[in-house]
Amino acid sequence: MNYYSYENILSDAKKLQKEYFGLIECETIGYSVQKRKIIMLMLGCGYKKIFLTAGIHGRESINPKLLMKLLEYYAGIYYETALFSKYSFCIIPLVNPDGYTKALTDCTMADYKLNYNGVDINRNFPSVHYRSGGTGGGYAASEPETRALIMAFKSHPSVMYIDFHSRGECIYYYRKAMGDEYNKKQLAIAEKIAESSGYVTVPPEDEINEGDTGGNSVHYYSETFKMPAFTIETAPDDTLFPMDISLADEAFDKLKNLLYKTVSAIDKKDIYSYNQ
Repeated sequence: MNYYSYENILSDAKKLQKEYFGLIECETIGYSVQKRKIIMLMLGCGYKKIFLTAGIHGRESINPKLLMKLLEYYAGIYYETALFSKYSFCIIPLVNPDGYTKALTDCTMADYKLNYNGVDINRNFPSVHYRSGGTGGGYAASEPETRALIMAFKSHPSVMYIDFHSRGECIYYYRKAMGDEYNKKQLAIAEKIAESSGYVTVPPEDEINEGDTGGNSVHYYSETFKMPAFTIETAPDDTLFPMDISLADEAFDKLKNLLYKTVSAIDKKDIYSYNQ
């Protein structure tokens, strides 16, 4: 089965920088446990920044390719839209390069979702519901990948965060730790994303599974920055691992208008009144 490697991501990042010189910038925001670079690609000159991340779980191998396709698509229409005069996009295609590489290259580990230390990065952020132990690590932000993303958030003040996972073709928007006004606006934006993509919104009662140790990146972002944050699950719910890379193309077809829809929604919803 074909797959999109860590090396492919770095190579494509260089190619896109060269092809769209002056439009796409790339910086290294940190390193994984095994010292692989964690890169962030930035597009746009607007002061309102939106973060997009993928590859927090190693096995979810289609989303790094999806984000790179979105980056290339929007760079290609950069001068055809006013979008980038107001917004900038900070795209981190692969947060967990060690776990990703392990899941792709070891046929016995296709279901592997953790980092090199055996920690689930998406249970390692210092959110309200974080609980130590299990796959979430011994303490919050114990992992270099977690800290790299936290520092990127703090270094680049932003107005929205979308984290891509697989599977389910759905959108998580509800935040139990936040107030009713916040969640009302979250739902309004999530419904715009759903309308554009054909994905469904997840009911509030299914936000956190019973026994979950918490520590998700979107929960941390919501609680810390008081701005909208969503998890989008790509690929059908019955997709098996390793994931067929062609699913990235299918997800792109459904989500290529995502940025237009989200910025339209947040412009209408006065997100700056999210503060509780």
